[in-house]
Amino acid sequence: MGVKGTLKKTHDNNGGVFRSLSRKADMRNLLGDICGVLDLQDMEIVVVREKKCAVEFSNARAHARMQTDEGYTGCCKTGYAGQFPGICGYCPYGMVQGEKEHEAFEIRDTDDRVYSAKCNTISWIDGKPAAILMLRDITDDVKLKNKLYELAYTDQLTGVPNRQRLKDDFSAMEERIGNNELCGIVALFDLDHFKTVNDTYGHNTGDIVLRRLTEHMQGESAFSGHLYRLGGDEFVLLYSDPPDTYESHEELVNHYRGVLANALLAYTLPNIDVKCTISIGVSVFPRHGTNLSEVLRKADISLYQAKESGRNRIIFFSEKYDKAQKFKDLFIIIQPILLRDGKTFGYELIDKGNGEKLGDATVSLNEFNRTLDALGLNELEDELYYFITYSRQLLTPAVIRNLPRDKFIVQVDVSYKTPRDELASNFQTCKELRENGYKLALNGVHSGHPMPEILTLADFCKFSPEDRNLVRQKCVIAANSQIKFIATKVDTYEGFIKAQATGFHLFQGYHFSQPVLGRKTKEISPLKLNYLRLLKLSSADDYMDFREISTIISSDVALSYKLLRILNSAAVGLRNVSSISSAVAYLGEESLKKWIAVLALRGIAEDKPLELVRMSLVRARFGELLAPHFRIKSNPQQVFMVGMLSLLHIAVEKTREQLLEEIPVADDIRDSLLTKTGIYSDLLRFFENYEYSNWELVSQFIEELQISASFVNDAYISSVRWCNDLES
Repeated sequence: MGVKGTLKKTHDNNGGVFRSLSRKADMRNLLGDICGVLDLQDMEIVVVREKKCAVEFSNARAHARMQTDEGYTGCCKTGYAGQFPGICGYCPYGMVQGEKEHEAFEIRDTDDRVYSAKCNTISWIDGKPAAILMLRDITDDVKLKNKLYELAYTDQLTGVPNRQRLKDDFSAMEERIGNNELCGIVALFDLDHFKTVNDTYGHNTGDIVLRRLTEHMQGESAFSGHLYRLGGDEFVLLYSDPPDTYESHEELVNHYRGVLANALLAYTLPNIDVKCTISIGVSVFPRHGTNLSEVLRKADISLYQAKESGRNRIIFFSEKYDKAQKFKDLFIIIQPILLRDGKTFGYELIDKGNGEKLGDATVSLNEFNRTLDALGLNELEDELYYFITYSRQLLTPAVIRNLPRDKFIVQVDVSYKTPRDELASNFQTCKELRENGYKLALNGVHSGHPMPEILTLADFCKFSPEDRNLVRQKCVIAANSQIKFIATKVDTYEGFIKAQATGFHLFQGYHFSQPVLGRKTKEISPLKLNYLRLLKLSSADDYMDFREISTIISSDVALSYKLLRILNSAAVGLRNVSSISSAVAYLGEESLKKWIAVLALRGIAEDKPLELVRMSLVRARFGELLAPHFRIKSNPQQVFMVGMLSLLHIAVEKTREQLLEEIPVADDIRDSLLTKTGIYSDLLRFFENYEYSNWELVSQFIEELQISASFVNDAYISSVRWCNDLES
């Protein structure tokens, strides 16, 4: 190849620099060096000149391809490019005028191998323009990527898309759904009587039923491409349409009711007597929500109604179904479990009602993750234990590998009324949990029927709520010294004393939050007077006297340290604040009132169970987050103080009336704490109902406020985390 002229300073596509040369020999040497370097690249490289598409240069890999073309004449368009259909459209010489050059693209050759390609204009070594084409074979990479995608997004048992794929597919539509550019349905269904198949014929047979079901549905045009498996025998059908497809909501419902009716068949296998029908719950988007979490929740509520109505039917979501029966599947409440001295042993995360029965093949896909969300990662570092509801997900390899099993106690429901064959299955599941390192808490044991086989596996035990025979309970506790027994519903001091006498080791309830009846009113100790004085100053309805506050704080070094520690905590968000004056500048007087009140509460209750302070602070923050949604215009600062003061009388062992004689709170706060007709009295009842898991009354409260249950749940979890952050 002849090269004329002197090389100008140019850059090749890989960033190298050709320096000015004046001799043809040097140019030939340079070209030889370039060829040597380009031959080593793991790609095919071709340099093409002008409209004739003459090949000026090709490295060894590209040259080898050209040699396979017997009719090759040195023209890329009729030779090399012929092995890459469509590649000329990416070349600067083949583009339509005005088109932009492509940065990178993928293309297949005539052997169906995949290449990653680039085609750019460059200055060739003689200074004239040319097009350089670079192609790297990525066929193996694409196959690996596809394999990983299949593993990540495909259910391995049935071969249909999995939950993650459903989340991604719905997420891709969310913006259009929110803009009313798409409508459609999410239909959640499972197999009726599937548990009977598993229990009678074994899980292998159950797996075959699921595979045959999905094969049948994928073979039907109405369902093919719309089916996803969530887990167990739970599946989803997802459909979407332009919003003008249907003239009304009723027309959409009628259309999809007809589509889904084709699935209402009895599914079985040869030599199996059990027939599985299908129950379907449906929600419509955007009418019932614009995100997957919300429409799935409402589809689940509808599925529950389909089961309750007799199974083998389709139920579309209606607001009348979204009542307390399903609130227990949405809300989370963290209930403390205490030692005899009132210190906290751990927490029970009450999430999904009674949870799953042992041996049930159904996997609750959201329960476990919601439990961890409620805890927060920092919680796992303390010395406390956490009681969580049994789920088969706990036995999956991913959970076993990552869950700190020394922190979690799995609570499983057992009953003396359980059939013998199911009891044997329960025993095996408990053994499997123990073998995988979990501690077990049995819930529902009856002292008249203690089930000694399962008791041998238990670390903790709760008696059935209807079992109130303390004499028999005492005998069972004495006979099983290896088990720690938990007394439940300990709501009064007298109940706490009785439970102690019976022999219980741990106590669950709110005995620490009830007034200690029959005791003489106690005077506040001198050590607490400073805290009480601060509380009085911060609770007043007018502005604080910062001169007096500074005097109180400066007189007590420990008090100063504690307040500054709170102000520098993660919950407040200030960092490196070293004085009260700095805090006032950052926070303002009204906000600082709240934090001084928090300090005072913790100081006054420092010799009381930690849960008293925790519960007061969670109430305060919970109410503060809900306050903007109240029908009656409310002051978030007042709402915070109502929650915080609602249990303070227990800390000072006084009645509320006696306490409020000493603390000058605003009239609205006083009326709410002392009467049932204050503007925040309903909120106080809401706190109690939430803490006692009275979901029906909780649902009534949030319906009156016209706020979503998911918002309330998120606000509670946020309040728990906020309280935890105060300690950081």
